[in-house]
Amino acid sequence: MSHNNDPIEVTFEESGQRLDKFVSSHTENLSFVAIQKLLRTGQIRINGKRAVGKKRIESGNIIRIPSVFRDIQKAKFLIYKELNKDLKYFIDNSILYKDKEIIAVNKTAGLAVQGGSRIINHVDGLLDYFRFESPYRPQLLHRLDKDTSGVLLLSRKPDTTRRLSDAFKNRDVKKVYWAIVIGYMPKTAGSINAPLGTIKSKNFERTAFDINGKESKTIYNVLWKGQFKKTKLSLVEFFPETGRKHQIRAHCNYVGCSIIGDTKYIYKSHRELKDLYVFSANMQLHAREIGVPDCDGITIRIKAPIPEHMLNIFDVLKLPKDVLN
Repeated sequence: MSHNNDPIEVTFEESGQRLDKFVSSHTENLSFVAIQKLLRTGQIRINGKRAVGKKRIESGNIIRIPSVFRDIQKAKFLIYKELNKDLKYFIDNSILYKDKEIIAVNKTAGLAVQGGSRIINHVDGLLDYFRFESPYRPQLLHRLDKDTSGVLLLSRKPDTTRRLSDAFKNRDVKKVYWAIVIGYMPKTAGSINAPLGTIKSKNFERTAFDINGKESKTIYNVLWKGQFKKTKLSLVEFFPETGRKHQIRAHCNYVGCSIIGDTKYIYKSHRELKDLYVFSANMQLHAREIGVPDCDGITIRIKAPIPEHMLNIFDVLKLPKDVLN
């Protein structure tokens, strides 16, 4: 890896990836937020011209990154910094699967995937710790909401990033989520077909039903239903067919069955649930499993164990053990 001011020529293997991801792989010391700022201010250029981070680069493109950001000794945004015990534990114990192309990690609830305003710790800032023997910095292939736990997929090579990005876009990656919701779903097994759009205000953004929104479909299967005191509850398995922001959360709200702990999408107060929150205040949504095609088209299925914050609720609700298999 070069640490001078010479421009970097894009190789054939690196072509097709996003510009910001390319910059990240050539700078061990820049955060995602810092890269976006450098692109906006024109300090990082492609073929001498300004470009946005989502631009796809091509073989032979010339990328210029100021030397101060490629020299670890002078960098302002050092990634290899002292970590707190929770982040150390996450790095040491989160790997569910690893091969030459991908790494799957078990993201904990409360850990953001990417940085933003007032977000200091996030998975994107820890990716160099998952580099191992690879010359490339791992790349995020998708996102999970901050309060959602479960399987998060990382790519280990630029060509893998391109291949699997297309797989996500073509809906060839299959995802399974578990959630405990308030109420009973319309059917024991069915689907929610409701277009979704984004509602924005000065300090608020939410996904909601919008007749003119994007096509959104979620298939579901009820695994268990019962009651906690006077409140009806269900454990539901979800299979999102599309990948809209907050899709499962918004679709649950749309059918009147919001997810426990999801303060953004719960409007009706349930006094009885306050006693349940004593055992866990986390949102009860978990990315349980992902099926991803390898380079030969064979599906690799990766499952994340049920997190402790959900097991605590399962114990209180006395869910039968055969449900959890």
